Amino acid sequence: MLPEWAPNIHPMIVHFPIALLFVAALVDTLGMILRSNDFIRKGAFSLYLLGTLGVVAAYFSGEQAADSVFLTTDANALLTEHSDLGHYTLYFFGGYVLIRLLMFGLNLESRVAWRGIVWIIGLVGIGLTTVTADHGGELVYRYGAGVQAAQSEAPVFSLPDSSETPGPVMNDGGGWTFKPTRAAAWMGDMMVYGNQKGLRPALLDGGERGDVLGLTVSGDPVMLVFDHTMASVQIDAVMNLNAFEGTIMFVTHVQDADNYYFTSFSNESIRQGMSESGDLILMDDQPYTPEGWVSYRAVADQTHFRAYADQKLIAHGHGDDGGTGPVGIRLNGNGTVLIDYIQTASLRAMPGGMDH
Repeated sequence: MLPEWAPNIHPMIVHFPIALLFVAALVDTLGMILRSNDFIRKGAFSLYLLGTLGVVAAYFSGEQAADSVFLTTDANALLTEHSDLGHYTLYFFGGYVLIRLLMFGLNLESRVAWRGIVWIIGLVGIGLTTVTADHGGELVYRYGAGVQAAQSEAPVFSLPDSSETPGPVMNDGGGWTFKPTRAAAWMGDMMVYGNQKGLRPALLDGGERGDVLGLTVSGDPVMLVFDHTMASVQIDAVMNLNAFEGTIMFVTHVQDADNYYFTSFSNESIRQGMSESGDLILMDDQPYTPEGWVSYRAVADQTHFRAYADQKLIAHGHGDDGGTGPVGIRLNGNGTVLIDYIQTASLRAMPGGMDH
């Protein structure tokens, strides 16, 4: 059982494989110096084996830990990189101990040339471990992953002045922020796919939230895309689906009306996937029933796709890197979706060095 102060078990596990692997490399180096010492060579292999078993435990606990934290915008790309490096470290040392085991079986460990090759390969693995651990340490000590109190629902970037900017405006995160002040104010900045006539925007009373945007549709799908190309992207919005039956999608990497990546929200589930020539390919599908106003977040970062509701991760899919493309929303259903605000942020520089 975890103590109450521990959000997950990963920090309690991860230091053991790191220590074992570093000691294994040191012992292996000593074995290279004392060439005839079979005991030291076997000791180094045993330490590498134990370290690899620790990497397995650290990897799976790390996956659970990644799904249990809600991070700031700046940390999401780092989380993706740390997760990928964890994959590579697991695969590396899994293969490495098999090679060492095979060498013992073929009696190659006693040959200086072969021992020198696997010694160097082991040091490469230590370098990979160091980079992986550095990313993990930065997540904790720079961004407070797993140790900071939960963030508030406040927007990632300040909302625009309603008296000056009725439509979407560019924000400091390389994306755009929209706080509705006039029902049709944003339409001039959007590319529209589908039945635009079936979409009825209106400024409605959102109670404590003040004026909110109501998007009413009646069956025919319609997609609204802001003409601003992005690569890795985070989308935040506060929405109310009580009066809506169907799905609203956050769409990313849009190529056209039939080709895009999506995170969809309904009164029953949150789904992630891609539309390929109009055919939907799911990456993840999780049940979820919202109640009233919900703070949603979707992250599409290279091959990782994460979806949150009220700061809790609901879906985490994996797929191909979508490349670049604009971002928007797609509605398919009947009724009215209420939107308090919606905004995007770029998590990485655009390919080719263009930072949006």
